[in-house]
Amino acid sequence: MNDVEKIFQQRGHSGLLVGLRVLPGVPGANAVLWIDGIIQAVGPASALARSAPPGCPVFEYPGALITPGFIDSHTHFAQWALKRGQVDLSGAATRNEAVRRVAAGSPEQGWVLGQGWDANGWSDPPTRGALDPVQPGPVFLDSLDVHAGWVNSAALAAAGVSRGTPDPPGGRVVRDASGEPSGLLLEHAVELVRRVVPEPPAARLREALLEGQREAHRLGVTGIHDVEDLRTLQAFRALEAEDRLRLRVLFHPPAGELPRLAREGFRCGAGSEWITHGGVKLFLDGSLGSRTAWMLQPYEGSRDCGMPLASREEAAAAVGMAAALGISATVHAIGDAAVRRALDLLEPLPRLRLPHRIEHFQCVDPADVPRAGRAGIILSMQPAHLLVDVPLADRHWGKRGRGAYQFRTLAAHGAVLAFGSDAPVAPLDPRAGVFAAMDRRALGSGRDSAWYADERISFDAVVRGYTEAPARAAGWAPRLGALVPGAAADLVAWGVDPGVHAGAGQAFLEARVQLTVVDGEIMVQT
Repeated sequence: MNDVEKIFQQRGHSGLLVGLRVLPGVPGANAVLWIDGIIQAVGPASALARSAPPGCPVFEYPGALITPGFIDSHTHFAQWALKRGQVDLSGAATRNEAVRRVAAGSPEQGWVLGQGWDANGWSDPPTRGALDPVQPGPVFLDSLDVHAGWVNSAALAAAGVSRGTPDPPGGRVVRDASGEPSGLLLEHAVELVRRVVPEPPAARLREALLEGQREAHRLGVTGIHDVEDLRTLQAFRALEAEDRLRLRVLFHPPAGELPRLAREGFRCGAGSEWITHGGVKLFLDGSLGSRTAWMLQPYEGSRDCGMPLASREEAAAAVGMAAALGISATVHAIGDAAVRRALDLLEPLPRLRLPHRIEHFQCVDPADVPRAGRAGIILSMQPAHLLVDVPLADRHWGKRGRGAYQFRTLAAHGAVLAFGSDAPVAPLDPRAGVFAAMDRRALGSGRDSAWYADERISFDAVVRGYTEAPARAAGWAPRLGALVPGAAADLVAWGVDPGVHAGAGQAFLEARVQLTVVDGEIMVQT
């Protein structure tokens, strides 16, 4: 028995869930029976009712679609959970609107913190001068894509960032006409200030994780792949020790922690009842929104190709060291140059207990499309980003945008697509991602406005991307990610218009979680 099998030996609760249909791929089934946290049967309700033990609770939702619990394949969960209590700048249409929200913010440990600003549509850039009049203490604001930081003069002073501070490798301190830091920091330059922002107390982190777990269950999310620092891993372990953790967690630590991971004997695929060790996370480039995604050719109308965040030699050394330790690689690549570099790095590596993976895999040169499927590399993609990125891709990548979010084409070439949110970059709520993958159009627009409509995928395929594929990537299949006898009873009943099966992705935007079950235990019931 391996570690993953041991994880699912804990006993849970029993129940019979009756809905309209069980999916994906369960013809004629409308019910699931589980006993002691393990699925016993999937099929017609009449047959399952006869085999249910006496006193087994029955949960009837006649119009519901029953799926495995959704597994978000890319989160920064603690960061998302903590930011739910900070200044929310998402949707701020102007700099003035963002500044007004910051003015109303309250300091945490002396700092006003926020996240979600997007200056792509602003007429005024984010500067320290705009923030200084509204908050006397230090202000640190993460961008929507978390690849840029907006700070005030007090924050720059606290971090010791001045006119003479050089740009760090893989980062840029944006400067005004006089050469002074403007208050905008890109990529690794963000860390110049982030490193002096006080860490939340352990009690606050614990509270945020528990609050986030409750919200995840409300949204039908029963598992996550988390990309964060080792402090967050320790917090998850503490909740597990208290028997409070009810999310399946695949944890990806940063590649910079490899020496410590080696000392501690960290191996991917190992772990405990609720927490599985994943691969180490390495950044190869930035993002489209900050125009730091690394491209083979310059952005439209410019000479700028974005920026690589690690040299080939540095990246090769990191993934090679990880592989030698039995740890797979989890590589961030958004621009087509970064995607090619990621494939070049991962294809020669030995196959380990968990597959290597590329996070985002957003813009891909046609020559590179078949490579991931051939090499068995998981593609961790975030459909909801498409809703924000389409106008940016058209503006900055032009015809190269054809290579972005190629869900159908990549799947046809044998690639495994594991879908997620990248929360807090996008909401943890998976409904927008399902809509984006199915409809590929802006909210409120007509279906004929789909962006590269031939890349739309079916509802069943999207559900597999949020269930079976993330489970495979984590080494949890077949115990998770599918509703089959012997699997853990992690499942969701969705109240949703059945028209979603006919390709009406917008119907899923109105879906409501009626029941969430984790390990046979009822977490949400409406």
